[in-house]
Amino acid sequence: MNKSEVSKLLTVASAIDHRSITPEIVNAWHAIVGDVPFDEAQAALIAHRRTRPGVYFEPGHIIEQRKLRIARERELNGPHPAPPPGKRWAADAIENDPQWGSGPGGVQVASLEPPH
Repeated sequence: MNKSEVSKLLTVASAIDHRSITPEIVNAWHAIVGDVPFDEAQAALIAHRRTRPGVYFEPGHIIEQRKLRIARERELNGPHPAPPPGKRWAADAIENDPQWGSGPGGVQVASLEPPH
């Protein structure tokens, strides 16, 4: 997404939350989400507004939606080994994928097993 598209995305967001848009803000957002295609960022904004009313939209919400999309694609498209009991395969893959994960503990997965 180029800076013009980032500005366009923020303009749409501002129609709801009345945020200010300055060149510095556009630059900051671009540094964080500039590698995300515009249509994907726009879909993330729409999903955010539909599911989190009253929560201020931030760049991390776009990244969060992207991780969810990748997890869904991995779950659907495989091939992949069966997940360990109580784990979701795609969440584990994201956690351990240096491109998308934040290292161990980056993605919290609920276990079906009682704590030890």
